[in-house]
Amino acid sequence: MGTLQAQDLSRVYPSGEGQVTALALFTHTFAPGLTAVVGPSGSGKSTLLNLLAGFDKPTTGRVLVGGTDLHALPEAARADFRLAHYGFVFQNHNLIPILTALENVEFPLTLAGVPARERRERARALLDQVGLSGRASHLPAQLSGGEAQRVALARALANNPDVLLADEPTGNLDTRTGGRVLELLTAPAREGRTVVLITHDRDVAALADHTLRVRDGVVTAETTGVQV
Repeated sequence: MGTLQAQDLSRVYPSGEGQVTALALFTHTFAPGLTAVVGPSGSGKSTLLNLLAGFDKPTTGRVLVGGTDLHALPEAARADFRLAHYGFVFQNHNLIPILTALENVEFPLTLAGVPARERRERARALLDQVGLSGRASHLPAQLSGGEAQRVALARALANNPDVLLADEPTGNLDTRTGGRVLELLTAPAREGRTVVLITHDRDVAALADHTLRVRDGVVTAETTGVQV
């Protein structure tokens, strides 16, 4: 599985006559397992995630996945690389409203050119894995928030990603439902994948194998208990 690395990564935005440092110089190798990224709103957590995902370009530095420099790739190649190596789970599940749960899970497999029968079998197996095989034909509007988020997680796992990025995936869920989603997120971490989870919830962060704290754009590694 590919190692995720940030090397001399930073993001600075122009602001009036000056500039704002959204992310200060940051170098880190993400170990396999679950890494929680914690910090207050506006601290730079989402900036870091967007850079790691290749959604935003760094001012300095690079992101390496298995030795490939993500930001050195042309835009189309970067999108293809994300499809093959990344999975994403967002706070608002971002399911495609006109597709069923099964079709949503199939979607990245379709983009990857997986044959119809194989992708359908894979999508059904993933829905079964997240406990939603009985909801395969339902549209997102017919699912509860927790069900939709579990479909989103199944979709994120569709292409067996090396890296799973999750941005406040339990933020809109009640405690019990959020706990179920977290259990499902920790499974790929236990399998040796790299899972990076943004959260403001100290109980969620306490489940992580590793913790990064972000404050005013500065990222530091936590070595003991987490205080969010």
